[in-house]
Amino acid sequence: MRLQAVVALALLHLPAASFAASEVKGASRVDAVTVYRSGARVVRIVRADLPAGDVRLLVEGLPVGIADDSVRVEGQGTGKGKIWGVSVEAITKAEAMDAAAREAEERLERLQLEDRALEDQAKVADARRKFVESLRSTYSEERAKNLAVRGVAAKEWSDLAAFVDGQLASSAAEIRKVEVARRELGRRVAAARAELDKLRAKRSEATKTIAVELSSERAGALELAVSYVVGTASWRPVWDARLDPEAEAMELALRAEISQQSGEDWKDVKLSVSTAEPGRGLYVPTLESRWLTGAPPPPVYRARSERSGAPAMPSMMAKSAPRMAESMADAEEAVALETPQATAEQGLLAATFTTPRRETVDGSGKARSVALSRFPLKAKLARVTAPRVEPSVFLTAKAVNETGLPLLAGMAGVYVGQEFVGRAPLPATPPGGELELAFGADGRVEVERRVLERRHETAGIVSKDEVFRYRVRVTLKSRYAAPVEVRLLDLVPVSREEKVEVKLLEGTTAPTREDPERPGVKIWELKLGAREERAVELRYEVRYPRGFPIQGLE
Repeated sequence: MRLQAVVALALLHLPAASFAASEVKGASRVDAVTVYRSGARVVRIVRADLPAGDVRLLVEGLPVGIADDSVRVEGQGTGKGKIWGVSVEAITKAEAMDAAAREAEERLERLQLEDRALEDQAKVADARRKFVESLRSTYSEERAKNLAVRGVAAKEWSDLAAFVDGQLASSAAEIRKVEVARRELGRRVAAARAELDKLRAKRSEATKTIAVELSSERAGALELAVSYVVGTASWRPVWDARLDPEAEAMELALRAEISQQSGEDWKDVKLSVSTAEPGRGLYVPTLESRWLTGAPPPPVYRARSERSGAPAMPSMMAKSAPRMAESMADAEEAVALETPQATAEQGLLAATFTTPRRETVDGSGKARSVALSRFPLKAKLARVTAPRVEPSVFLTAKAVNETGLPLLAGMAGVYVGQEFVGRAPLPATPPGGELELAFGADGRVEVERRVLERRHETAGIVSKDEVFRYRVRVTLKSRYAAPVEVRLLDLVPVSREEKVEVKLLEGTTAPTREDPERPGVKIWELKLGAREERAVELRYEVRYPRGFPIQGLE
């Protein structure tokens, strides 16, 4: 038979009394899990042999964090049947724990009785030792008093000494043996007591049971797929960005760091991660009217370096393979290890990656890192410098996301050639979008910024103006034997006031363009020849009426 049910919220609270049926407990295991950025959908396979007629199939021991309205059931069996409904019940562990606790208590009592028996054995051995010592003392004292009446033969003293020594040695050996046995037994008692305490602590914990109400025309085997959502699970993307400067290629390797605290272990499951965010909620935005009440102050713009966060990462595996082969002198041939790829599916709104093998994720929150995919990209190298912020030239690589999948935002370990150079944030990049990553400072292009002139004067005959003139020179010097491109950033201040005028002066090296998102930031696209040195000049003046308060001047 084929049984199917999409369980609506109304069915979850179907009264048990309205469904008179026999109860059967099904054996179940987690078969597949799809992890979202927040939450996960778990598919559990349930198998049971059912009698004919009405049955309540119980799936027990499930996490208490199940979202009740997320439960869905479908299945198949050997006879024609129907699924009438599903209910989710919270169950405390008291009954199950009572039986286990009683067994643990009995085990602890048996160990304690064994310990008391060993203690008694040690007491008997010690009593025998004391008796022998007392006997030796009494006999010696008695014989000493009567020594003048009756002498003592050497053999008698020898036999007495041998008897005493033997008894004392035997008692001491038995006491030592008991002490060793009690130490070992003490560890077993401590373990049994800890297990009992653990079971007692679990009495107040709760689980959930899913009860599936169904009917079958004849007895037979049944297999159900029960799915539900848990909220205490998540995954985050972890990237490696590897740059091959000579080939102008960049490889992005994606890993998923998965963690969950549902309380159930996902053992040997078909594991997928999805970019969907079901916990975010769904809605259609409403646009409200906007009323103007007055001009707000203009935004504050600040120049910033174009560094993408942190420096770049290690080389491609192909480059290190020869070195590895050399170190494997005893091997006939060094073969690079394969990295299996996840299966990627791009849906209308989300992408899903399914791991190439079954995986296990601990239910206590321990993170599990799983390799997903590698994306080779063509990269255009560039060098960017903003010496006003930092006198260094930074290597960057631009690439177009031609993978057909979204590149998720996350931290990336960055490599250049054979070297790990740091970590950088990788921004979210849709299919077809452009990605730019920083790969660290390039010491073979030097940059120096100097303020050559900062002059203040007063202009005007009737109304006096304050005038500040600036002259800045940036010098770039390439140590490369081939041409390189450098993007230079500098700025002139931006006026917020009509009375404050800022203008470029003659002698300024014409910038290529201005940053559209950051007013005042000028950009020079420069191509330096082999070992070429070039200077860029920036000259500007700031003019405003005398006495007018102004801030932000250099």
